[in-house]
Amino acid sequence: MKRALVVEGGAMRGIFAAGVLDSFMSREYYPFDFAVGVSAGATNLATYVTRSPGLSKTIITQYATKREFFSPLRFIRGGHMTDVHWLWQQCKAALPRCKMSPKSDIPLYVGVTNVETGQCEYPRVTADNIDQLMVASCAIPTAYREQPVIDGKRYTDGGVADAIPVKQAYEMGARDITVILSQPLGFSKPKLKAGWLLDKLYGAQPALLDALKRRPDSYNETLAFLTNPPADCHIQVVAPDTTFKVKRLTMDKLKLAMGYRSGKNAARRLLADGCQRAA
Repeated sequence: MKRALVVEGGAMRGIFAAGVLDSFMSREYYPFDFAVGVSAGATNLATYVTRSPGLSKTIITQYATKREFFSPLRFIRGGHMTDVHWLWQQCKAALPRCKMSPKSDIPLYVGVTNVETGQCEYPRVTADNIDQLMVASCAIPTAYREQPVIDGKRYTDGGVADAIPVKQAYEMGARDITVILSQPLGFSKPKLKAGWLLDKLYGAQPALLDALKRRPDSYNETLAFLTNPPADCHIQVVAPDTTFKVKRLTMDKLKLAMGYRSGKNAARRLLADGCQRAA
């Protein structure tokens, strides 16, 4: 039975998964055959499979809170609101452990949304493609004004087409899947508002426009899959509790620290429950 680890994105909400994965690493907990993530979930997993504890926390709390990454003023002036290319390059320069080893024990697959088809693709990460994939998977539409090009094709945030790639993990053969969410249990994505604005921004890219409009339905369908998986599949969900206050673009370091501790505590409970059942 293949075991997979799936991590949701969510920009700064990824601090919860950073805490979970750091706890996994502190316990040398690496039971997975492969991992799949999108957006912040992908960068979190990159640090996990390369066994770099504390790295995701540093990326989110120290680098992603800088104005070089997040700048509404720059956005108003025509630049990126969230400069994910800058963020990834700075992290690599300051923290060489970000480099992906092709000999990593756990294969990592990163979701990126193909602009032309509106579908999510899941290439395996290597040392040669990690830069392109991480930037593309985190390239939030509009907030990051470019659509990264990989092998001649345009891509954007993997979370547009598949925010929680658990179905993909199942299709890849996993039958025991651990999913780390960035929203509390019980959350459901609300219906789309301001569809006219999406029409204006992405009317020339109909497949991407359709994926953006379908995003709430796709997300909620995935949540239904989590609560009612196929009979041959066991899914274990790790999610923040209702006290989790971190939003997509939260820059408050106290809230981020609390979100990180919440993730560490959730992982400890999960691992303790697993040990009790094994006993």
